Amino acid sequence: MNIKRPASAILRALIPMAAAIAVLPPALADEAAAVEHLLEPDTIHPATADQFRAVLEHHRGKVVVVNYWATWCIPCLQELPELDLLQERYADRGLVVLAVSMDDPEKLEDRVRPFFAKRAPGLVSYLASAGEDDSVEFVTSFDPEWPGALPTTMFFDRGGELTNLHLGRMLYAEFEEAVLELLEAGGGS
Repeated sequence: MNIKRPASAILRALIPMAAAIAVLPPALADEAAAVEHLLEPDTIHPATADQFRAVLEHHRGKVVVVNYWATWCIPCLQELPELDLLQERYADRGLVVLAVSMDDPEKLEDRVRPFFAKRAPGLVSYLASAGEDDSVEFVTSFDPEWPGALPTTMFFDRGGELTNLHLGRMLYAEFEEAVLELLEAGGGS
């Protein structure tokens, strides 16, 4: 059996795809780059609602928990380590936990990033007020009925459908119960 042959066949198949990506219209190339940047788990990324939708779409096929939090919200701070633990325990079963900061964008560098790094270092977080969206419009674009309560947690099934929304503090056991139900449900729409 010649191992080099299959690898070269794969390489020949990838070259046209790479060429196609290289000639994408600038707007599509920029959009693709923006989403790729948002998937990096190294720090908190400012994002618009549309960019965050692309992140959610990227995770289709997984159960996604989105938690809206702020540095000034005591119940939010109590949840962050629990969400971090939830991500650690169930990532291998298809769970993704994303945190979305509702803090003022001007506080991103001096308060939000250091604070989040200490509280939930294993999670990916975003700042909900990038671009023209403000943080309220960011959340209401996913749930128009959102009353503005923090923390708010949204649960998306593997098909990308919002299946549950919880307002206020949740305990670890409640997070786990909701997540296990979705993980065990399998499919999705």
